[in-house]
Amino acid sequence: MSLVSLPQSFFFLIIGILGISFLIAFHELGHFLFCKLFNIHTPSFSIGFGPRLISKKIGSTEFKISVIPLGGYVEIAGSAEPGQGKQKDANRMDEQSFAIKPFWQKFLVMIGGILFNMAFAYFTFVIIFMTGLPKSRLLAPLTMKPTISTVADNSAAQKGGLKVGDTILAVENQKIGNDVGKLLKLLKPLANQKILLRIARDGKEKTLKLSTDSREFMGEKIASLGVDFELQEIRSKSLLDSIKAGIALTNKFIADTLKAFKHILTKHDVQQMGGPIMIIAATAKGAGQGLKIFFIFLAIISINLAVLNLIPLPILDGGQILFHLIEALFGRQLPIKVREYIAIASWICFLLLFVYLSAQDIYRLAGVYIQKILHIFRL
Repeated sequence: MSLVSLPQSFFFLIIGILGISFLIAFHELGHFLFCKLFNIHTPSFSIGFGPRLISKKIGSTEFKISVIPLGGYVEIAGSAEPGQGKQKDANRMDEQSFAIKPFWQKFLVMIGGILFNMAFAYFTFVIIFMTGLPKSRLLAPLTMKPTISTVADNSAAQKGGLKVGDTILAVENQKIGNDVGKLLKLLKPLANQKILLRIARDGKEKTLKLSTDSREFMGEKIASLGVDFELQEIRSKSLLDSIKAGIALTNKFIADTLKAFKHILTKHDVQQMGGPIMIIAATAKGAGQGLKIFFIFLAIISINLAVLNLIPLPILDGGQILFHLIEALFGRQLPIKVREYIAIASWICFLLLFVYLSAQDIYRLAGVYIQKILHIFRL
């Protein structure tokens, strides 16, 4: 790494960390504003956990940045939550207490962060469509055209006669237009089958018959050709078309993220997860590729943050919503000891997962160097 690239890499790393911090702050802002809407006192607003690094009191709320960057919180009067240290207003029961509010207000306060993360993603993608999509695999297959850019050796495509520069026009006589997404959708269920492809090559159309390969994707076997497609820029759209396209793309990312989390949770496939180091590294890389790519990264991470918080663990919004739903249905809270034990167990699991994913991230980022060191010492 050159002396020029090192400061640049450090700069983009700082930008990446600031980007993640912004998403956390924006998430907590959702909780905070719903508290203010329902006249609920908020003693503190923290980015991070543990001892504070810097703080400033504005009105009745102390805003602070804390030492452990694993998230953030809004301290809410009348609500005792784990990980927030001393909470002097946790048992408050006056008109500004969370505890006396109806369930629908509690629900909106608890889901406020998730709603804000979703809103950020929707807004970002609408703006991206209004200004035009850059050439990026982040938005594939939207930014792909069905012209083949690479053909893998010994792949179904190579064996079937596909070449770089070929444009796929139809799959099994179903035209795809310029839509790689439609192409992939048509191919998906055709694993290990003989198919017909209509292609354009050197200005002429021809039909190829080939046998597809298969690969595993989130526990599902799907067809594979062994090709990659050329990237293209997408021109800016009108406001109405941008809103439609932005909503559709965000919905797709939400659905894909839910599917990915379901696969991870049901198959216990945590190796597919990226930890905090990978998230920061990816965001820093996005910052180095330009403002649009950076905000696309942030929008995708924001969706992941929203979906993560739906998991019903007490250290996450989903767990708090579940606790208050139980209270609303049965007219009383779970015993405090039960809540404490569940919270402690959740924190232990969370911290163990954090350590594991961080170690996995380090190996992914520096795996080649680690292997060389192990080889030197014959480990």
